Amino acid sequence: MCGICGQLTWAGTKEPNIDLLKAMNGSIRHRGPDDDGFYTDIFQSPSPAASGSLGLAMRRLSIIDLSTGKQPISNETNDVVVVYNGETYNFQDLRSELLALGHQFRTKTDTEVIVHGYEAWGDAVAAKMNGMFAFAIWDKKKTRLVLARDRMGIKPLYYARERNKLTFASEIKAILQDPTISRSIDAGALDDYLSQRCVPTPLSIYKSIRKLEPGMLLIWEKGEVNLRKYWDFSPPPAEDKGLPYYLEKLDALLEDAVKRQLVSDVPLGTFLSGGLDSPAISFFAKKHKPDLMTFNIYFPDKSYSERKEATAVAKFLGTHHLEKEVTPNIVEIIPDLVEAFDEPFGDDSMIPTYFLTKMAREKMTVALSGDGGDELFGGYPTYVADALAKVYRGIPDFIRQWGIEPLVFNLPVSHNRISFDYKAKAFVTSAQRPSPLEHFGWTEVFNSDVKKNLYSTLFKDEVSGRPLAPNFQRAFSEAGSREGLEKFLYVDQKTHLLDEFLVKVDRMSMWHSLEVRPPFLDHRIVEFAAQIPMRYKIQGLNTKVLIRKLMKGRLPNNIVRGEKKGFSPPMARWLASDLLDYVKKKFS
Repeated sequence: MCGICGQLTWAGTKEPNIDLLKAMNGSIRHRGPDDDGFYTDIFQSPSPAASGSLGLAMRRLSIIDLSTGKQPISNETNDVVVVYNGETYNFQDLRSELLALGHQFRTKTDTEVIVHGYEAWGDAVAAKMNGMFAFAIWDKKKTRLVLARDRMGIKPLYYARERNKLTFASEIKAILQDPTISRSIDAGALDDYLSQRCVPTPLSIYKSIRKLEPGMLLIWEKGEVNLRKYWDFSPPPAEDKGLPYYLEKLDALLEDAVKRQLVSDVPLGTFLSGGLDSPAISFFAKKHKPDLMTFNIYFPDKSYSERKEATAVAKFLGTHHLEKEVTPNIVEIIPDLVEAFDEPFGDDSMIPTYFLTKMAREKMTVALSGDGGDELFGGYPTYVADALAKVYRGIPDFIRQWGIEPLVFNLPVSHNRISFDYKAKAFVTSAQRPSPLEHFGWTEVFNSDVKKNLYSTLFKDEVSGRPLAPNFQRAFSEAGSREGLEKFLYVDQKTHLLDEFLVKVDRMSMWHSLEVRPPFLDHRIVEFAAQIPMRYKIQGLNTKVLIRKLMKGRLPNNIVRGEKKGFSPPMARWLASDLLDYVKKKFS
């Protein structure tokens, strides 16, 4: 696991800016405190558009091949060079395949597989990789740069294209080390953030900086920059193969994914909540790692705490369990949060994630998580709300407007986690919208009416005419022939999972130099999940049916049957008490 950055200039530029490259790399030192590496090249061509200079840099967090895995890594003739952030879980298989083709290896690291893989398969090397990654390949012979991001967007990659310059990095802060790159704010990105708590891909908060989309390549060649997709989600299920088939297949895939992701030359453990996904991952991990360590964060507020459930799972599985209480005294970490995210981010579960990754890093360098299980297998109560919304819209208007809604909006406010009044108000507000916007409404923060009152006249003009949540609507359109709830799972994988949950885990874990691996997002499991009929995911009010059946008898019954709780702190209660003075001073 590392951080990467680089800058390519052409059409007249002759020397790479070494000082800038060092500043960019230094700004992401937290992503790789163990080592750094640099590569520069000046390339000439009869065409000015294909002449220029390149600088690559990386910070390394040593996980595999601690002694000889230093980057950048090149081929035998030093004309193919790579910098790489991530893990390739099938690198041993690819290595064997490449050895059979006559390639020679100098290291045991997965990074070198990318170099020889590019020689053997060209750009298709990304599609051969099973893992989480972002990499940059420089092909010196062809004067060609290839950037790639993994299929689900677990690892980040940002880029800025300005005139005859392409700058890229694992984090925005590295790109902004170049003072010539515009800092102008993208009004549309800010508008989306205020509704979604995050800035959606491919936007960033800056007009000049964009996120490379998951499953995409960015290719520079002869002065031209092109984007190309190398992977997309599987089509919807074509047939029902029966529950036993799906259980057996999922069991085998999870077993193999976890086993592959346990490979590490440094200490490794798992996160453990009171939900279902991380206990399931911990179950499979414990089979292959008897001395497994598990980590949990809890709150003194019992309605938000999962301490009891997590402790019960750890005892049931026989893991060495560590836990930590998070209190309202979080003021001292706010500067870290701001610096880690680089752009607005409003998911308050970043706070417990900060403390969880910090605690885990004191004992481990790698942790496995349960991220992705809800979006793949239907774990959120919002999916049940989607189904109920159709029924609600069938109730006569006068009953809803004069009976149900006044009653709901007069419910007293509770500070308990996902309280009844919160769910009821969110439901009646969003269920009035036509599909698919009711699904967006379950998690919407500031709606259009609130934003109209919040915005200045100038800002209103800047965002005038923008559709509501264009990323959400685009994903819904791309869902194609998928129907009903299957569409919403697809949408959540392309929106909330990508831009909120994976960003949160990456920034908080890498801030503490901790690698987090999500086995559920092995692309084989993602592709398989798309082929599972919806009735094995959600049945009536029951969510995540297939996972519950798979884990029955393997985890405590109350965990298998339990409700989705989430990972949010009691922020409303903190803001109304312990943090009130701090917030007033900041906004005064």
